[in-house]
Amino acid sequence: MENDLLNWQVVATDATTTTVNGKQSCIRNFSTDETVVYHAMKSKSIDVLKEIGFLNNYSGKLVHDHETALYHFGTGHAECNVHIIWYLRKNTEETGNTWSRKMVNLLCGMNARRNRLKKQGKLHFSKRKIRGYEEKYIELITKGQSENKKISHKYAKPEEMALLNRMEKYMPNHLLFLHDFSVPFENNISERDLRKAKNRQKMSGGFRKESGHEMYCSILTIIETLKRRKIGLIENIKMLFTGTPAIF
Repeated sequence: MENDLLNWQVVATDATTTTVNGKQSCIRNFSTDETVVYHAMKSKSIDVLKEIGFLNNYSGKLVHDHETALYHFGTGHAECNVHIIWYLRKNTEETGNTWSRKMVNLLCGMNARRNRLKKQGKLHFSKRKIRGYEEKYIELITKGQSENKKISHKYAKPEEMALLNRMEKYMPNHLLFLHDFSVPFENNISERDLRKAKNRQKMSGGFRKESGHEMYCSILTIIETLKRRKIGLIENIKMLFTGTPAIF
């Protein structure tokens, strides 16, 4: 299944915190329209990520929620815009500044326009349209930097500046969906695939052993991939017990 992931130009990934024998660990998934692979990991650090063979060999684009450690892998990165929209709306509420509200409208407008083009069978924006969107994005960042100087609130001011710096530095990653229509606007597919792991953590409180942590990820990988490919669960799980792979 990881070999299958290597053939995809875009793979979404996310991670959620779990506990193993009282110690913090995590579960990471890699998702496409046909395959979901889960990994039991001790942390989200670069050193632990390097132990994943798929990441070391992957040459496509990764979609994630601003995990800077992931920028050491793959050849392209897309930031989840749903997450940044949440931060922008929070900033508007706390500061009252207009740039963040307008940025939300810009991002949502670009995505809506892209979706309309895709329905019409078009595969890209014109270079002129992209340039116009990027100029508007930069214009709003500049406006935000100006508005930030007028804030006196002890906490809102540095938080807003951090958001502005992040959006300025990672502008190509937030707007990658404009340049490549195969790149999603958000990371929803990966986040949905992690809900079962999050729910299990809430119900049972964690895993007693690392072996159980790893076994859970292996089982979830098989079940969720079978469901995604619309392959019968019971009969194919039976195949595993007879030594026949359920998924090729």
